[in-house]
Amino acid sequence: MSSSNSFSAGFTGCKVISNTSANTGVFRGFVVNEDAVVSAILNQDASSILTTLGLSGVTLKSGAFISVADGSYISSITLASGSIIAYFR
Repeated sequence: MSSSNSFSAGFTGCKVISNTSANTGVFRGFVVNEDAVVSAILNQDASSILTTLGLSGVTLKSGAFISVADGSYISSITLASGSIIAYFR
């Protein structure tokens, strides 16, 4: 089974995030649980990918799925509001 199949099936594990602290991990993507605004999101190089993903100043609606390219990952995500379910790589 390839890593992309494992990720899409949720076999990689997850973390519910509903606070406004920086949440660190090795996340491949996330699903919005409750309408959310992402205030900061960093990749594996600790570089901001907020603008690259088009998330700057955007309210994500419940059910939205955001992922990063294969070989990349989210090392930290901070919410201004809402709740997400982040999936481990």
